Amino acid sequence: MPNTGTHPRIVLATLNARYIHASLGLRYLLANLDLHGGAGLRALTQLREYTISRPANEVVDDLLATLGDATGAVQIVGFGVYIWNVTQTLEVLRLLKAARPDFKVVLGGPEVSHETAQQPITRLADFVITGWGDVSFAKLCRALIHGPQPLMKIIAGEQPDLADIALPYAEYSEADLAHRLLYVEASRGCPFIMWNSPAAEHQCHSRSRFFR
Repeated sequence: MPNTGTHPRIVLATLNARYIHASLGLRYLLANLDLHGGAGLRALTQLREYTISRPANEVVDDLLATLGDATGAVQIVGFGVYIWNVTQTLEVLRLLKAARPDFKVVLGGPEVSHETAQQPITRLADFVITGWGDVSFAKLCRALIHGPQPLMKIIAGEQPDLADIALPYAEYSEADLAHRLLYVEASRGCPFIMWNSPAAEHQCHSRSRFFR
């Protein structure tokens, strides 16, 4: 297990609709931390998955216990935000920032990849990655921990070549394999791109450019 016996520097979290769902997007981020952020980042990271039915205070208590007491070191919490969990994630973020304003909160996902200035949840966050997160999240974590510090709050996700992305399937645990629905990505990109219209482009972005 990564980071055994120590508190993580990075926690990747989301609120799934049900326990049986396992986040493919967060596992992509985990799998690509060392490749695109530098050796050792993956060992500093833990994945925490919750459900939207779990009370926000319980989620925050678990995150605080996972990350431990303040040590002066940068600690990062990345949330995958979707239409089904944005309301609950906002409440979690409010409580988390009230308890530990020093945490660097990074948001990604389809629900925060557009209208970044208008949403309460994006105003509470320290950083928002719009679009692809596989490379950009790892680079942001490296900058926050090792410097130089990023200057922009809104970070446009970098679209990598498929050959440059580490696959996430080794990040599924034995418990995941035994008890949960596992998602396999059969293709990337947008089937609507051939339509070549603004409406089609928006639909494409909303479906395919996010933490997943």
